[in-house]
Amino acid sequence: MQDMMGGFFGLELPEYGNFPYPESPYCAWLSSGRAAFECLLRHMPRPERLWIPRFICDTVLQAAERLNIPVARYSCTAQLEPVLPESAPNDLVLLVNYFGLTGDAVAEAAAQRPGQCIIDATTALYSPPLPGVPTFYSPRKFCGVADGGVAIAPSPLQQLPQDTAVSSDTSLHLLERLEFGAAEALSSCELAEDMLSAPPCRMSTLTRRLLRSIDFETAARRRLQNYTTLHEALGPLNRLSLPATPLHAPMCYPLVSGIPGLRDTLIDAGIALPLFWPEVIDSTDATTTENRLARQLLPLPLDQRYCQNDMEHLKTLILG
Repeated sequence: MQDMMGGFFGLELPEYGNFPYPESPYCAWLSSGRAAFECLLRHMPRPERLWIPRFICDTVLQAAERLNIPVARYSCTAQLEPVLPESAPNDLVLLVNYFGLTGDAVAEAAAQRPGQCIIDATTALYSPPLPGVPTFYSPRKFCGVADGGVAIAPSPLQQLPQDTAVSSDTSLHLLERLEFGAAEALSSCELAEDMLSAPPCRMSTLTRRLLRSIDFETAARRRLQNYTTLHEALGPLNRLSLPATPLHAPMCYPLVSGIPGLRDTLIDAGIALPLFWPEVIDSTDATTTENRLARQLLPLPLDQRYCQNDMEHLKTLILG
């Protein structure tokens, strides 16, 4: 529908148009990452069982529940590598590229189970899909949008939703954070998060326009620069073996250290450190690898909002 010519102004946004995954018959823009996952499950042959890692957000279960697909769980190593289960030929295994830094492990696992894998890249926006492996993304974890997801398949996608999402009523936290700060925007952000459980829709007009206004190439360079600064200083004490130079821009710098009370120290200093994921702590024994990772992993921010000085500040807070 053509808009009115003239009248009051809306937001004036730049046009970069370099989002990594343009729409095509093989790539659908949807209302959320979990909506993208559900659309891929509908597109693929129905599995007898879906294997999901224990170290993951429980929201990923919603798609399987909606489609009545039986779910089984498998473990990961302390280095976030999948411990592949003994699966039947008609099973499907969900592989997770954690923070955009475990792509090699995911590629190796996918090669062992050709045609049986789907990749969760919701924390790995800049990691391109492997040839022939369905993959889904969640841009809001990397930039200022309230929702949106991307589904990529090796064949033209079918059974896509007809309805289009509306994001204007769930994007208030984007404006509130700018005007009042993160603390004041938290309740609006939680409301927007709750709305992501709705049935799949196509991506909203607002989110599409916002994605075109973000310079993803510059953001990727900044993320990689900040990662290098942190890894050079923190790599020796990190219990995760991370690449010195990632192939693709990561979501964060995941630090697992033995420094007591470090999470509280950083939070007291104004550093946001979400738990990945609190439900893992509740659902697993304290001695398991997944439970320890959920309690100990600190996702240090390194995104495009921050510069070298911010990384130096983080290093000082951690190393003293």
